[in-house]
Amino acid sequence: MVDRHGPMVLGVCRGLLRNPHDADDAFQAAFLVLARKAGSLRSPDLVGPWLYGVAHRAARQIMTRNQRRKKHEESAAADAGRTVAAGGREAETAAPEDVEALHDEIGRLPEKYRTAVVLCDLQGLTHEEAARRLGRPVGTISARVSRARARLKGRLSRRGVPLSVFIPAATRVAVPAPLARSTILIATAGTVPPSIAAVSQGVVTSMLLTKLKTATLILFSTAIAAGGATLAARRGEPAPPIANQREAPDDAPAPAEPPEVPRETELITRSATNLRKIAQGIHAYVDAEKRFPPPAVLGADGSPLLSWRVAILPYIGEKALHAQFRLDEPWDGPHNKALLEKLPKVYAPVASSSSKAGATYYQAFHGKGAFFENPKGLPLGPDQNPYDAISDGTVNTLMVVEAGTTVPWTKPEDLKYTPGEPAPKLGGQFKDGFTAVTADGATRFVKRSIDPKILDAMITRNGGEIIDSAEMGEGITP
Repeated sequence: MVDRHGPMVLGVCRGLLRNPHDADDAFQAAFLVLARKAGSLRSPDLVGPWLYGVAHRAARQIMTRNQRRKKHEESAAADAGRTVAAGGREAETAAPEDVEALHDEIGRLPEKYRTAVVLCDLQGLTHEEAARRLGRPVGTISARVSRARARLKGRLSRRGVPLSVFIPAATRVAVPAPLARSTILIATAGTVPPSIAAVSQGVVTSMLLTKLKTATLILFSTAIAAGGATLAARRGEPAPPIANQREAPDDAPAPAEPPEVPRETELITRSATNLRKIAQGIHAYVDAEKRFPPPAVLGADGSPLLSWRVAILPYIGEKALHAQFRLDEPWDGPHNKALLEKLPKVYAPVASSSSKAGATYYQAFHGKGAFFENPKGLPLGPDQNPYDAISDGTVNTLMVVEAGTTVPWTKPEDLKYTPGEPAPKLGGQFKDGFTAVTADGATRFVKRSIDPKILDAMITRNGGEIIDSAEMGEGITP
């Protein structure tokens, strides 16, 4: 257990405590609590997240003790007419406030997100390994980690904490062999130093109090509900429902508690998820049709009738909706116009309600050198590979972006790109930038402050520019 979980536990303790001796005490106290409580753990595979919480509690116990001691020493020094140097006897090499804020916010995450981020970011497990331990699909774990990171970044940013504090590698520290040996002896031999015994007992007590508070709250809520039912019965009114206090399963059709108001970072992740699904649909179209979709479904006379967003419907799980369209009728014809209100969720705005029914922000560029330049779709290359038409590389070429204004989702209307002229307005949902997906299916959040030359290079698929990926915006993993 020390070998497996020690680096994460020691990283947490040293991140929160200035004094290395205090960190070692917290480390040993955490494993002492594990030795005493091992029989009560529900799942051996989730010892890591449980130990993370214990380590956090142990470090906080010592921090509280040190704050009381420092206050007492400063008071004594003042009474004696002396002053104490800032920081006392401990060298203040780096203030732990930012790290403390990080762990506080991790503790505030819903359990399923906290468990995922502890396993993957703090313990260093791959998403596949975490999925096996939790008995969940890999995609579910990836989504939980992404949402946890988004929440953490947003909350830390609001607290003025630099996002660089959230570096998983910095949370794991190699455990010195002497510390590992002494920890094992303390946990197994029964001889426990008083300082460590006090910390471990404080952790156990705080855990017990937390359980008692939770149980009391449940009993109190149940009593209130029962009292309401009795009063209602006396008045001849229907009794109010008593809420189920057990946590709903992860795949329950409805959440057990009201959903949190989404923050912008969460909405950005949702938008990236939509774009990823759209990109997967375009790639599936390529696999089936051996070419990229055209910017519009064309009529017999070559006039554009319906958007590419309609053309890829069978490849994003909307085959039945696609079958309802008349492909020889314009988007606003008498039959097709009625389908405008059947906006697929993947095309719907995530951050704001459009004033027009059936509107979407997700659009592509058309024009010289752009992804949708060819009215019939990008042709096959010499080796029957449609990707040959993207000579700048799929990782450097924008495929679909969040535009600055909405369009009817069935209308063959997108973003007009003209080389040498300013790019169309982008980003109608978020203050600082816009979401986008490149031709390889990777999603990004691009800042409004992006260099226009870099943006031009990203729009064109065959301009020959060399782009540093760091200048293309922040990658998003939905």
